[in-house]
Amino acid sequence: MDIFRLSVVLLFFVFCYQRGMCQNDILPEPTMTSGKLVTLDDYHPDAIYGSSYLEMMDMRLQEKSGKNIFNRRGAKFILPTLFIAYGTAARFNQLPIRRLDYDIDYEMRKHTDRHYGIDDYFEYGMPVLAYGLGFIPGVNSKHHFRDRTLVMATSLIFMKGSVEVLKRTTSVERPDKGNHRSFPSGHTAVTMLSAHILYKEYKDISPWIGVGGYLVATTTGVFRMLNHAHWLSDVVMGAGIGLLSAEIGYLMLPVWHSVFGIKDAGKQFAAVPTFSTQSLGIGLVYQF
Repeated sequence: MDIFRLSVVLLFFVFCYQRGMCQNDILPEPTMTSGKLVTLDDYHPDAIYGSSYLEMMDMRLQEKSGKNIFNRRGAKFILPTLFIAYGTAARFNQLPIRRLDYDIDYEMRKHTDRHYGIDDYFEYGMPVLAYGLGFIPGVNSKHHFRDRTLVMATSLIFMKGSVEVLKRTTSVERPDKGNHRSFPSGHTAVTMLSAHILYKEYKDISPWIGVGGYLVATTTGVFRMLNHAHWLSDVVMGAGIGLLSAEIGYLMLPVWHSVFGIKDAGKQFAAVPTFSTQSLGIGLVYQF
């Protein structure tokens, strides 16, 4: 019996000791600092666990969120790839994708026979907005003037080249039987390119700037179909090319930094893109 009582007493002390240790790990005892009693209200997570522990937890959360497909490095190419794949399929598949082009054009012809010119204004206005918004006082873009110039110029050159090559090689007739080639939509490509740059440059200020740009680009594509200048597949393909061109512009930015050595403070670089309905170019000034 004495052994049994002794065992009970020992278990009781062990339990009390472990409980006290757990409480000490979770809730630190109030201490005196400079004559002031420091209570639990004065403690912060970094004081209890340490800043290194919190940094480690942040890294683990970031790694966990990075496993999401939309946070992976190549996720930004998913949407343009889908758009381009749809447009490409329409060139080689008469049914049902190509049939959808004819059906939409037929429905639009039933409800309107007017010609709207707003899509032409958007084609020129959107690049100017995407490039020049950062010059407004108080509106800070992600990149400064020089890098925005490089991104915009690279994106426009790639977009214009892609559109012209496809127009010449496919020779798709427009719904209105016009003289210009239909596939893909250059208006949609340039406005979607500009909208994507707006989003990437100003999303830290407000994501609605980019959302507004995407709405304008989508509206441009709709009016191109209302004007019977393009099929649906032309517009979707143009949107994909615009998104892809903007991403390529940003991917090429470090390359231009290396080529022109513009990280060197003793060298100066400037580039001004020029474009119209018939041509696209870039003016460069480089001081050694």
